[in-house]
Amino acid sequence: MKHILLIDDDELVRFALSMALEMAGFKVTQAEHGADPVIREALSQGLPDLVVSDIIMPEKEGIELLMELKRQHPDLPVICISGGGRLTSTDYLSGAELLGASAVFKKPLDEDQLIAKINELIG
Repeated sequence: MKHILLIDDDELVRFALSMALEMAGFKVTQAEHGADPVIREALSQGLPDLVVSDIIMPEKEGIELLMELKRQHPDLPVICISGGGRLTSTDYLSGAELLGASAVFKKPLDEDQLIAKINELIG
C-alpha cells in the first residue's frame, strides 16, 4: 500500500482529502503544519511515497517545507496545494513549481484529478 504524507492546517481539508485518499487505497499520515513533529517521524520511519502539502500554513510555510524536502530527499514527489492568501494561489503555486514541486493544485481541489496525478507519480 502506497503511503501519502498529507500536510494542511485546515482540519476540514485534511479530513476530506484523507478520506478520499484512503478510499482510493492509500495509507495516509496527516500533519497539521510544516513544522509538525509527525513529518519528521514519518520521514525517519522510511519515506512516504509522496507528500501533499498546503502552501500557506502556520509554524512553517509549505514553500520552506518543499525546499527542505527537495534538498534532503530529492526523489520524493511533492504535490503542493493552495487556496491563496496574501497573493493569489497561482503565484504561490508557480513558485512551488519552480522550486521542484512534482505537481500543483489550486483549492478547492478536484479529488479525482489529485488521485490521478498521485497514481501517475507513484503508480
